[in-house]
Parts: sequence; C-alpha cells; structure tokens
Amino acid sequence: MPAAPPVTVTCRADVALVMTVALSLRAECTLVSPAGAGCFMGVGWWQAIVADCTLPALLDCGQAAGFAAVALQAGLDGVIVQAPPAQQRALLSLARVTGGCVLAVRPVALDLPAHDAGSALAQYLRAHRP
Repeated sequence: MPAAPPVTVTCRADVALVMTVALSLRAECTLVSPAGAGCFMGVGWWQAIVADCTLPALLDCGQAAGFAAVALQAGLDGVIVQAPPAQQRALLSLARVTGGCVLAVRPVALDLPAHDAGSALAQYLRAHRP
C-alpha cells in the first residue's frame, strides 16, 4: 500500500468528498493524514475521521514509533513513520499481526484545494488510473 493514488484528508467532509468522487469514477485511492498528524491530532482523531470510510487510510506519525504502534494496535489500515531500523522492524512485525501496513516514506499525495476540490480530485484520479 498505497498502490492507489494517495489523497491527503483533514476532516470528515474531505473523506466524504473523496469517497463520493472515487465511487462515481469507479476509481481507487488511499487516504493519508496530514504529515505528522498522528503526533499532534492522535489516533482517536484519525479513527473518527475515517470511521465510515471504505478506502484504505494511512495515519502519518512522523518519527513517533510509539504513536504508530498504538495506531496499528487500534486496527488502523496503516501508518507512515520514519523510525530507526530497529523500531521499523518492530512495527513491521506488529503490522503482520494486526493486518496493517507500515510505510517508511510518505507518498506524494494530492492536497485537496480550498476551491473546486471535487474537480481537482476527479482530474487527479483520472490521471492516476492504472
């Protein structure tokens, strides 16, 4: 993961928009939190944001392996974390048990614009079809 184009979301309205546009285009995408959001917003915030989402969703935990471990234990789809090798290996092992995934590098994602986000998202998803 993410094989599908990543899109940064910051609120439930963003998630709803992405799900609606992706469904209408029959396109796949992966939701990602803002960079480091796992550290300053927390796992509970991300769970609330993506609660009804059927798309894969990754919480960016910056360099905080502890937050990433909590996220995986909470059953999130996956995390993005830039941790030292030993911590990265431990997180990968935990992910195998929880069914999550761990990315060491944040993917380049579409940041939804403030205006006409639906059109920008549709164009992005069309351009990134497999």
